[in-house]
Amino acid sequence: MKILLLKAVSCRRCGRTFYICQRCWRGQAYCRDSCRHYSQREAHRLAQQRYRQTAKGREAHRQAQRMRRMQVFEKTVADASSTPAPERDRLPQDHQFIVPSCHFCGGKGVVVEHFTRRGYGRRNSVTNIRSFRHPGGAHGQ
Repeated sequence: MKILLLKAVSCRRCGRTFYICQRCWRGQAYCRDSCRHYSQREAHRLAQQRYRQTAKGREAHRQAQRMRRMQVFEKTVADASSTPAPERDRLPQDHQFIVPSCHFCGGKGVVVEHFTRRGYGRRNSVTNIRSFRHPGGAHGQ
């Protein structure tokens, strides 16, 4: 049986530690969707703030405000909610006696500091196939 390797990752927003296996690892930095959502909103807000300090941004903001004042606001059913959907927001409490498991697939394993490389640089299987001799003689016959 192959041992599942887990990596401890600290959430960039809330600082909570969660574990992820090598199979599920895609460079995740947030423990749940709401942390990712709020961090993206904060990054977008800061980018907009920097843009509005430029001459082009001030002019675009001035024009957008003028257009907003001229139109009548009506809320439609198509308007998106400002509250994110609570997906994967339930995290277990941190206890010493709990066996670490992958936050995404639930597989239990051993915590390591870094994942091992997965066979990069090995000889590929094409060279092994070419060296194989058919039992009936040469390849072309």
